[in-house]
Amino acid sequence: MNSLLELRPLVRAGVKFPGGGYKSERHFLDFVVDGQSLWELVGKLRDTVSILCQEYSRGETTKAVGRLLLTEEADHPNDRRSFFICAQCGDLGCGAITALVERQSNAVTWKAFGYQNNYEETIWIDDYKAVGPFTFDAAVYGQTLMQAVDILHNARR
Repeated sequence: MNSLLELRPLVRAGVKFPGGGYKSERHFLDFVVDGQSLWELVGKLRDTVSILCQEYSRGETTKAVGRLLLTEEADHPNDRRSFFICAQCGDLGCGAITALVERQSNAVTWKAFGYQNNYEETIWIDDYKAVGPFTFDAAVYGQTLMQAVDILHNARR
């Protein structure tokens, strides 16, 4: 049975700390699979936002969508692709929630979720073993993800 993917707007609240530090407000699209927020499931604990973040450039959003559509190279070794990244700066060195994305004829599957960065070979998967796999109808999946760039770009206006 195929899962249903939706994109839902979320906001990571900005905070100004007494010592002068801050957390920037971020507007992003959450991956909602079969009604379950993937951000609530795997991204929130590590203070991450999805790769579909309004504050990042349209070009970066387009590349991020391309990685999930398998038309762009993976952003981590072993063909792993980021789903959630550092909320403050988006740098993979701060760590990212990643997974394998595979296409089999008319289906796309997300599996083997984990946490990793771009300077160590380790992929921490133990905390994510219960997440997925999720399989989507490839046509519906593609249509849903292609909407992300327009949703985020139009929200800036």
